[in-house]
Amino acid sequence: MKINKSTVKKIKNGNRKVTLELYHYSFNLLMSIAVRYHKNEEEQMEIVNSSFMKIVRNIDQFKIGSNYFSWSKRIAQNVIIDQFRSTKNYKSLFEHTESESFLDFEFNSKEHNTSMDTVLDAFAQEEIEEILNQLPPASRITFNLFAIEGYSYKEIAEELDIGYESVKWHIKESRKKLRSILKHNTLELE
Repeated sequence: MKINKSTVKKIKNGNRKVTLELYHYSFNLLMSIAVRYHKNEEEQMEIVNSSFMKIVRNIDQFKIGSNYFSWSKRIAQNVIIDQFRSTKNYKSLFEHTESESFLDFEFNSKEHNTSMDTVLDAFAQEEIEEILNQLPPASRITFNLFAIEGYSYKEIAEELDIGYESVKWHIKESRKKLRSILKHNTLELE
């Protein structure tokens, strides 16, 4: 599907056929983002549909000639973050980490990219989703934003309105748990 001025105008005017085409065009991308953050199919579809509705409402803000998938991905990420923030007492999921000591944790992004890319290449998408779903919700969203979406610690702290040290703790704990899961899975294969 080509998204041009005519397509945008038709969607703004409520053309159902073009809107449905855009939904089908966007669905796989939106669902791939949703499954990284939610285990439950109902919650995944809620993310897909909320994201798509926001895309349709804001279609006139899409810059013709830019990458539609990048634009819609950002919208889906914002929907997920907004949904997470609206969860009653979501900050309490992060509170216990504020008093932890983080002096022992230094992150080497070059090492991270090499090792994580190697690990991610070794597993099928479904296996990765299954492994990530084993993380607690706060750690899962923090780790996804960092490792998958490429957000910095500072950006995550700002987006989720939590402390910088909390972000570091959740990423550190996620990495520990993921290493343990991967080690266990590797032992089972032998």
